[in-house]
Amino acid sequence: MDEGQGDSGRAGEGEVDGRQAETGGDGAAGEVAAGRRVLVIEDDAHIKDLLTDVLTGDGFAVTGADSVLGAAALVRRLRPCAIVLDLGLPYRSGASLLTDLKADPETAGIPVIVVSALPETLTPERRALATAVLAKPISIRDLLRAVHAVCPDVAQSPGSPLN
Repeated sequence: MDEGQGDSGRAGEGEVDGRQAETGGDGAAGEVAAGRRVLVIEDDAHIKDLLTDVLTGDGFAVTGADSVLGAAALVRRLRPCAIVLDLGLPYRSGASLLTDLKADPETAGIPVIVVSALPETLTPERRALATAVLAKPISIRDLLRAVHAVCPDVAQSPGSPLN
């Protein structure tokens, strides 16, 4: 089994979750400045909803995906300012996607913030590829600090936990 690979066999083929596909911003993904867009790749709907709510509440536009299938193409299309990536995903691990994204010159510069219940499963080589590694349950404050550090064009909202 790949590092951090989940054992879920859920349907959905890893497409962008239609319910959370475009949250925040003024319209379609292409209309949101890359400096505001965060891609959240998380298969647990409750956690993805929480991450989406926290990030949109702090000024980010969020696109969600529930597996790594199609995620690399989505990253190239959206050009997000950051990716929040779970490791334990269905079909293929988030760790393998991290390696692929950093090996691709088109996506290598996009910061990846890993969130995982088992961050210790990351090899030192893969850990070095991540901008930050946050253990679940994550601290909202730590998540926002990590995302704002790599997406500095987004001002914190007045109600931000960072204020």
